Amino acid sequence: MDKFEAEKLLNDSRKKIDEFDDQIINLILERTSLAKDIITAKKILNKDLFDSSREEVIHNKIRNAVADKDINTEKVLEIFDLLADISKEEQKKYL
Repeated sequence: MDKFEAEKLLNDSRKKIDEFDDQIINLILERTSLAKDIITAKKILNKDLFDSSREEVIHNKIRNAVADKDINTEKVLEIFDLLADISKEEQKKYL
């Protein structure tokens, strides 16, 4: 690979990452938009904001999903924990 091809590869890869980032942001917004529905249901069901059993289910699902992938499972779990934190912050707005 020469410098021209390397530069093209770098730019194309960055462009794809930018597109993925836009998709991720939209998915986070969609996911977060469910906070009002979730807290409404939790109130009716007399459930706490934090549900450790649900968090464990999510962690197990993620571990299973990435078990055979070449990715740092703990880092992926951290990302999902951050998403859960964002959701809880949104849910608090409706308490």
